Amino acid sequence: MLGVETAFSAGFMLPSELRPFGRGVRCFGHPGAGGSLGFADPDIGLGFGYTPNQTIASMAGGDPRWTPLIDAVYECVS
Repeated sequence: MLGVETAFSAGFMLPSELRPFGRGVRCFGHPGAGGSLGFADPDIGLGFGYTPNQTIASMAGGDPRWTPLIDAVYECVS
């Protein structure tokens, strides 16, 4: 249905090269429409949610805004 290779665990999507989110091996979550993203990293007790006010539609990979946001969050909690 999604047209791309994905991995799921217990109903949640796992990070992949196409949809990179989180840094831990036990991260799980799901990207949403227009570039939104929600995920958890249970190893450090992190929950992350992002809802953009300007959407980007792409089946080619994760939203380019994710990486700097996720990097900043991990920097704050490390």
